[in-house]
Amino acid sequence: MRVLIVSLFIVITASLASAQDDLQTVLKAGDEYYARFDNAKALEEYKKAHEAVPGNFEATLKTIRAYIDTGEDIDSKESEEFYLKAAGNAQTMIENFPDRAESYYYLALANGKLAELRGGKEKVKLSRSIEVNASKAVKIDPGLFRPHLLLGIYYREIANLNWFLKAFAKTFFGGLPDGTNEDSLRELLKSAELNDKFPRTFYELGLTYDTMGKKDEAVKNLRTAIKLPKVDHLDDRYKEKAKELLKKLGG
Repeated sequence: MRVLIVSLFIVITASLASAQDDLQTVLKAGDEYYARFDNAKALEEYKKAHEAVPGNFEATLKTIRAYIDTGEDIDSKESEEFYLKAAGNAQTMIENFPDRAESYYYLALANGKLAELRGGKEKVKLSRSIEVNASKAVKIDPGLFRPHLLLGIYYREIANLNWFLKAFAKTFFGGLPDGTNEDSLRELLKSAELNDKFPRTFYELGLTYDTMGKKDEAVKNLRTAIKLPKVDHLDDRYKEKAKELLKKLGG
């Protein structure tokens, strides 16, 4: 009997080790596609890992990220399906990993992408979720640069929202969270402090400085955005935006 139990233990241990090896192999394949900015193929690999081990944090996170990245690459109404799946998986990740900042960040990001495709009440409702969840992410782990970046963008958008949408939000939802250009600047500067190699952060800083009428600072940050090497699949898009704004500013 003892020999049987020991043998069974060895078999189970070996099976678990094999499953872990298989998981890492699939994740590595996804990582290789991700490094080449081939997000659709990366998503295929990450989904395999996530479906094989649904409770694995890394597999879940990378699957959510790939859903969002693929949706951004498509950049059309068809993107909504990918953002919805990202949001659903992020909500599950919050349930499974409530103490991880990434869980809240990716829900905020997915809802932000959905808000871009929606209108009226749904847009306002989703927008409120961005600030709530991104702030939770910052509270749990203030050392992550992406939640600060997301908040910086959000606060600038809220600060410069037209009066009609502000009135609409107040009527149906009691208003939106407070946000000023100064709040935007604070969060974006913190994001840049945490990671000074991410081009979009400097593009967004340029945009916020321009909104605040600080041309010299805007030009400086836009030039930085253009100069930095590409590290994200959207960098080419934001570098072009930076060039356009820089030209407009005469910089």
